[in-house]
Amino acid sequence: MASVRKRGNSYQITVSNGRRADGTQIIETATFTPEPGMTPKQTEKALEQFKIEFEREVKSGQNVKGRRMTLKQLSEIFLEDNRPVGDPEEDAISITTWASYKNSLTLRIIPRMGHMKINSIVPKTLKDYCRELRQDGARSDGKPGGLSESTIARDCSIISSLLSYAVGEGLLTINPLIYAGKQSKGRKARKEYKVDYFTIEQTQRFLWALDNPIPIRHRAHGQVDDTGKAYHVREYVQLWKLSLKWRAYFYLALFVGDRRGENIALTWEDINLETGEVRIDKSTAYVEREIFQKGTKTYKSRTPIVPPVVTGILKQWKSEQKQMSLELGSYWRGYRGKEFDKNFVFIQNNGKQMHPSSPYHQFKRIIRIYNENVAEDEASMIPPGATQHDLRHTAASILIANNMDPRSVAGILGHANAATTLNIYSYFFETKNKEAADIMASALAKTSSS
Repeated sequence: MASVRKRGNSYQITVSNGRRADGTQIIETATFTPEPGMTPKQTEKALEQFKIEFEREVKSGQNVKGRRMTLKQLSEIFLEDNRPVGDPEEDAISITTWASYKNSLTLRIIPRMGHMKINSIVPKTLKDYCRELRQDGARSDGKPGGLSESTIARDCSIISSLLSYAVGEGLLTINPLIYAGKQSKGRKARKEYKVDYFTIEQTQRFLWALDNPIPIRHRAHGQVDDTGKAYHVREYVQLWKLSLKWRAYFYLALFVGDRRGENIALTWEDINLETGEVRIDKSTAYVEREIFQKGTKTYKSRTPIVPPVVTGILKQWKSEQKQMSLELGSYWRGYRGKEFDKNFVFIQNNGKQMHPSSPYHQFKRIIRIYNENVAEDEASMIPPGATQHDLRHTAASILIANNMDPRSVAGILGHANAATTLNIYSYFFETKNKEAADIMASALAKTSSS
């Protein structure tokens, strides 16, 4: 029999639901809050109806927790339960995926849907949510237009993941977003995936900028000294040259084609400077203002090989890094002596691991200095909008252009399988169609003439 206890403006209904294996009683509770303006008699009638329905649900085995839980409450439990601890064997999701979930939930999903009970979320709920995100003004950065379809699809996937988690926790019977019947309308053609990359000429310009001093002309300008006295500075030329550390970084990034986090995570133990083998089995991520070490994106390791031009620069940088550790003395935050190879290859000035955001700023700086001081016109520039990830695409395009098969390219880049490589770089492989036609024509021409 349900019992009722008044608590302020609401009522707490309690129902006994049997006993656990240890003999303790299972108690289920629910809260009834009368609607504003209800008379005492109306409140009494509505409370009685609520009590009867709640007791029926409990006795029939229906899940009352899921009935009362909001999406916001579920998201808090989900994020806490799935927070990564840094162990690939134990973590359900990576730290970067977890942070992406949290960001989407905080920025968009919870403000719009957090109040909803999880058992009331159905496919139409998501359709309405998607429609809202496509409207002008939905972006948090204030830019016109709605969100991209990929962002909207990712949000829907997160909501579905939360409901699947609720099923696993016994809060829901099914995930309605998965089991909803859909009318088949035929599959749309997949939109072609386009990537940005450097041409051979642009790549050569970038390498030139890594290797050569660049004269930077400073215009005449006024200056103020420490005493507040103004003086004139004549036009002058300053010779700028990239440090050895950054030469090593970008040479390795280009010739290996690895991801930024993988490059930053490398230690000297991972590189064989004699054979050129580079072991890539971990990555670095920057999440919520903290640096984390994690597995690679596919949780697989690979060992590409770099040519002598790269190992030569790395040998010079390692020698310079050792000298830094001696000169800094007690200020050095890395390893010394026999354990020196445990140091990260790419470091800050005190020996600590390089910050994940540093390569972006340095990459942009190199391109800006080259374009402003070396390039003669727009056609001879390095693309100003390029990102470091374009070096990875550049490495792939060069390998494919020189007839390396998809499976081998996938192994070098660290893709889960060759299908991923074919999907991302389909454009490059399609350019081989003309080559295939020429081969067929040549072979058949020989046959017909013999």
